[in-house]
Amino acid sequence: MRVQTLSRRLGAAALVLTVGVGVSACGGDSGSDESSSSASDESSDTGTDETSDDASSEESEAAEESSLTELSADDFYPSVMAAMEEAGSFTFTTTSDSAGQAQEMTGEARFGDGGIEMKASGTGAQAMDMILVDKTMYMKSEAFGTGDKWLKIDLSDPNSLFGMIGKATDPEVMFKAMESPKKLELIGTEDVDGVETNHYRITMDPSTYLEAMEFPPAMADMLPKELVTDMWVDADNLPRKFEQTVEVKAAGGGPATKSNTEGTYSDFGTDVEIEVPPASEVTEQPGM
Repeated sequence: MRVQTLSRRLGAAALVLTVGVGVSACGGDSGSDESSSSASDESSDTGTDETSDDASSEESEAAEESSLTELSADDFYPSVMAAMEEAGSFTFTTTSDSAGQAQEMTGEARFGDGGIEMKASGTGAQAMDMILVDKTMYMKSEAFGTGDKWLKIDLSDPNSLFGMIGKATDPEVMFKAMESPKKLELIGTEDVDGVETNHYRITMDPSTYLEAMEFPPAMADMLPKELVTDMWVDADNLPRKFEQTVEVKAAGGGPATKSNTEGTYSDFGTDVEIEVPPASEVTEQPGM
């Protein structure tokens, strides 16, 4: 049986970093109604010129309400997670290159009663299909030797290698790793697919990262002193894009393996369909 290397597991972790999801515009509804009423009252008294001025003022206020606000290191994780949960769902596309082998993954995710749920398909070096429901991961890949069956992985088993791989693809776990960054920098304002965003650079301590991912602490010896992720966040505190480069030291002092991963997120709040595979198509034993 072929098992993913540490560098591939870390690449997979970044791959689905989703993380996701959109704050509704309800916060501005009452204000808009009041402004419309005020503009209407004034137009009856003062004429169309002032009505036009009021309308322009209202548009300016609306634009100001949706303008970008810089998040602090303490606010980043709770603000982004709250926005994701508020929107409820999202779609994502990620690309990864490790040791010259490329992979692309597309999928969709939503927040359910048992946490985040996700389904995704990947092509390339690590071609696989994944479904995450109720903290249980279902994965299908030639690498597992299970044929057309889904490998069922209990993410709550701390001793399971496959459970560790599964956690690496859980978007909620990935964002948890960013809860206490060593440093959060605002690089600037950039456009991502037509959406204005703040570009942040997040620096994490490897030990904190591994603890959040529930990976063995000894893996910190194979990682750089700092892990850096760039993330682009819009005015609603929704993640729109991320980039991450991880260098993993080779055992025995060989050359390090570099993994580059980037992804984009969209379609916040749309309906998604995620179902557990039929029992007849599931196995809990990997092939040999």
